Amino acid sequence: MFFLFIFIILLILAIAVYTSKVEIEIQNLKIDTEKPKGEKINKDSKIFVYILIFKKFKILKKDRKNMKLQNRDLDIKLLKNKDLQIDYKELLKSINIKKIDLNVQLGTEDASLTAVLTGIIGAGLGVILKKPKYEIIPIFSNKNFLKIQLNCIISINLTQYIYKLISSKLKDLGNKNLNKKVEV
Repeated sequence: MFFLFIFIILLILAIAVYTSKVEIEIQNLKIDTEKPKGEKINKDSKIFVYILIFKKFKILKKDRKNMKLQNRDLDIKLLKNKDLQIDYKELLKSINIKKIDLNVQLGTEDASLTAVLTGIIGAGLGVILKKPKYEIIPIFSNKNFLKIQLNCIISINLTQYIYKLISSKLKDLGNKNLNKKVEV
């Protein structure tokens, strides 16, 4: 009976890890390059980072502005002295844009450059975003500026990276045990 209880707990934990996601929620972010240096990004924007377990329950919800990064180096015991290689193509496949509301106003001193940039950015966003709700407005004036308004929710499925981390850790433990047997 005890082993059945342990098995059920481990099964629930495995399902929780498998269905967990990291979500980034950006609310009311406005960037305006025409404003003075300290006011280019609005103060009332919120950027939340949280973990979803079972694709529903939010835990560890943190406001990015209030998070303090003490050490910029990644110093986790599991990752210490490891080269963690990130495959960006796989990471892009695991990114899901749940909601996006993007408004970009773009202007340069050259009207033809403004038109070309607007087309390139619009085409790029059209390829990247599956459910697009964005607007790119060219402003033909004799000055360079950029205005962005963004509200979005982006989720990242990290299951394959957790699996790779655990399997590489187990592989390293297996190699250490094998080396100990050989030395004896």
